[in-house]
This record gives sequence, structure tokens and C-alpha cells, in this order.
Amino acid sequence: MGYRIIISDDEKNVLRLIERLGHWKELDIEIVDCCQDGKTALESILRNKPDLVVSDIKMPVYDGIALIEKVKEQGLDTLFILVSGYRHFEYARNAIQLGVMDYLLKPIDEQQLNETLYKVCRKIDNLRENREKVQAYDIQTKQDMMKQFWEVLIRADEIEGAEYLKTEQDCNRVYGTEFNKPCYQVLSMATSLNAMLEHQNSLFSDKVRSFVNVCFAGSATVYYHTTYRGHIIILNFEKDRNADIKDAISVFFCNVRDLRNIYGDFRLNIGCSEVHYDIGTLRDAFIEANAAEWGRLVFLGNSIVEYRQVRYLSGFAQEELISEEEMKQLQECIKFIKQEEASRLFEKIYKRAAALNNANPQDMRRQYWIITWKLLELFEGLPEYTSMEERFYYAYLEAKNFQDIFKNIYLQIENYILSENEKLEEQHGKVLKIAVSYMKEHYMQAISQEDVAQAANVSSGYLSKLFKKELDIGFSEYLTQIRLDEAMHLLAETNLSIKDITQKVGYPNEKYFFKLFKKNTGIRPTDYRKLYG
Repeated sequence: MGYRIIISDDEKNVLRLIERLGHWKELDIEIVDCCQDGKTALESILRNKPDLVVSDIKMPVYDGIALIEKVKEQGLDTLFILVSGYRHFEYARNAIQLGVMDYLLKPIDEQQLNETLYKVCRKIDNLRENREKVQAYDIQTKQDMMKQFWEVLIRADEIEGAEYLKTEQDCNRVYGTEFNKPCYQVLSMATSLNAMLEHQNSLFSDKVRSFVNVCFAGSATVYYHTTYRGHIIILNFEKDRNADIKDAISVFFCNVRDLRNIYGDFRLNIGCSEVHYDIGTLRDAFIEANAAEWGRLVFLGNSIVEYRQVRYLSGFAQEELISEEEMKQLQECIKFIKQEEASRLFEKIYKRAAALNNANPQDMRRQYWIITWKLLELFEGLPEYTSMEERFYYAYLEAKNFQDIFKNIYLQIENYILSENEKLEEQHGKVLKIAVSYMKEHYMQAISQEDVAQAANVSSGYLSKLFKKELDIGFSEYLTQIRLDEAMHLLAETNLSIKDITQKVGYPNEKYFFKLFKKNTGIRPTDYRKLYG
């Protein structure tokens, strides 16, 4: 990359001499202008932004020193070489303190001129390299700050940093944002497009981003974020732009909807928060936008839903959907790969969810997250964690109503259990399958580890290690879990006496069964029946 220079001297013969003596082509320097006074030189410098200026110290209007000061006031990093007669020698030496690269004495010497030019060109190279590094660092720093901003906004209850969202000054300082207007509104947009199209680097997201920039240009400061969950847009605007923002949201919705010409038919919904007048409530606006977007489960169709449309719908508590005990059972079903039991539990949840299809979307979203995060705890630290997290969210994106979400979640759980069963068979053949099958068929009898090992045609020690390695549980504990699971089922679904249930699940001693049941569940069999029978 070459260099651009402006030469300024009130003596024409000096200008021509410098033009003739410089090795411009060899040094890859382009002379973009020649000026004969400080005012013209300043205008040319501001217009052309050269890398270097060779200027006489004494000129009309602005002398060399004043010219440097004026250029610095404009924030330019142009380098200067000053030209001086002997009588200005001390004057030139003082100019070095202003950042002047060097000075040349008249009459101009060809060798000295070109050596100085070469030295300045190397200085420009260093400045460019450092500038590129700084710019790259600034860009990366800005990206890191914005990434942290979105993480804090989305997960304020889980990570540190939410305190910096309380004031514009703190937010701008810590996260590099530029909030400076009184009104805040958050939009949450979700589509039914394939997951690949929802990711940050997709062409679809690029189009959405361009629509955001065009639709809200001039009316709001905009921040945009996208993941597989959808798109979040923060608008910061003046109070008198409320109507403009509302119109811009409608135009934005129509522009995205028109992408059906490219991607085919897809569902599109945008949730809009209330307008907030304090950055300290930005997190509340984010929650409102998400709740409004979930309002599509109530209002159906492709639309823009405002938070005010859903905020007064009837809420509900977690117990109306799933009890704590059932949640534990569901976790155990996944942990112990029990498909039938999981199916029974999800059937109950599915039926209860039907009565909540027109409930408050904010509660729908809250209970959905409670359930899915409880299930995801089982995958913590495992390779499946990220994929299961995404699959659970697609269970929402692909659902038509609240009830439909849990059918979709169950399908993901079912697929996981089937996959794990396949792995189990591949890794250990039929051994563990035979052992577990034998235990489930004979748990009502007084079977021992030796009995099961013999049925699977392996040693008792091998079977014990297999249980520990593959199921992360001892043989006796697994057998106990099978018996207690069946006991809980009989307690809840039948009118059999506790004594009969005790014998049916393989415990001849009723007192021992009571003690074991309470130890493992925290309550007595009679209390369990009262709660779930």
C-alpha cells in the first residue's frame, strides 16, 4: 500500500525543487497536492487526509507550527516534515515536540530529503500495523462486550453482571452500548424455519438483520441478537417517535413475512414489550417480549402480539401441570431409561396442559423452562446436553398450542431413551438387557444378584460391575428402585392393601417395606396413597 503526500511552501521554486528531488516512484509516494499558504494547505489536508505533509515553517495565514496544531485539533494522525532556513533552526527544533518527524534545512539536499522520506514511510508502516492491531482488538473487544451484554440480559438470574443494566452510564461503560434515549422496547421474533436457518451466520438471519437496520434507521438506536431460539431486538428511541416505531415494527414484520417467496411458507410471530422509560427495567421488557411472543399459542396464526394483550390472562402454578414428586419420577425415568413409565407421566402432563391452552403465556413460558431445565440437569456435562437443549426448544417452536409442547418434548425423550437402549445393547450385547428383564419379571420374588447373574450367564462380580458402569447404580439399589416404582404405581392406581402391595413387590415383611419406602421417597406408603391415589 502506497503513501500520499502534500507539499506546502510559499516559494514556488522550493515546491518545484522538492517535486524534482524526491524519489516518489521508488518510495511508492503519490503527491496529491501542492500548496503555497497555510490556509490552502489545511483545507487540502482535511479534504485529502494524506499520510505525510512536507511544509515550510514560515507561510502566510498559518505557519508550519499553526498548521500542525490545526490538523491535530481535527484528530488526524498525519505526519509532518518541516522545512526551515538556518535562521529558523531553533524554531524547527522546538517543533519536534509537536510530533514533527524531522526537519530539512534549505537549500534542500536530495540525499537528506529521500533518507527522511524513507524513514517517515517506515514510521507510517508501523503506525498502520499498530492501527490494524488496535482496530482488530477493538472489534473483538466490542464483540466480547456485546456477547456478555446479551448473556446478562437473557440469563440475568444465573450469571453476574445484571447490576450494570441499572443505569445507562454503567451499561454503556461495561458493555460498550450507546443507549442515550428515554424509551426502551424489546421485540422477540420466532419462526418455524429449520434450525439451520435460525443460526447467526445464516442467509436468513442476514436478511432479517438488514431489515432491522433499514426499518428502524433514523428512528431508534437498535441492537439485534439471534440464536436457534429466535431473534431479539432492542429499540432505544425518543418519546415523540412512538408512532414511528409502531409503524416500523409493522413494516419489519411484512418484510420478513415476504421472505416466504424464498423460503416457502413458515410461521412468523413477533412479541412486543411495553415501552419502558428506564434502562433498569430492560430485563423486564425482555421478559415481556418473550411472553408476548408465546402469546401465539393463545391467539394462533402469524401476527404481532403486544404484551398488553396477554398480561391479564389467567395464570397458573406449577402443581397444576406437574407435581414435585412427578418431576422426580420423570427424571428417574430418563436416568434409568424407563420408557413406559415416562410415557405414563407425560400422558398426565399432556391432559393437564389441555386445560391451560388459554392461560397466561408468561406462566406457560415459566413452567416450560422449569420442566426442561429440570430434565436438562440429567445431561449436565454430557455430550448430549447442547443437542437436548435445542431439541426441547424446538418442541416449543414447532408446537401449535401449550398442550402440543409436551407431546413434542416426550417425543424427544422417547428418542433419547430408544437411542440409549440401542447403545446399551451394542456395548454389552444381551447381558444387561437379560439381567434387567429378569429383574422386572421376577422382582416380586426373593431374587438375589447370583440368581440374576446365572440367568444372564455371567459371574455375579461381572454383573455388579456392569450395573455400576452402565447404570451408575448398584444391583440392590436398582432392584429396590424397580420394586418401589411398582409399589408407587399400585398405591396410586389400585385399591390393594399395603400388605398385599408389600408382598406383590417382593417384600414379605410389611414393617421393613414401610421403612424402606420412607427412606427412599421421604414419605410413608399410606401418605403417598393419600397424595396420589
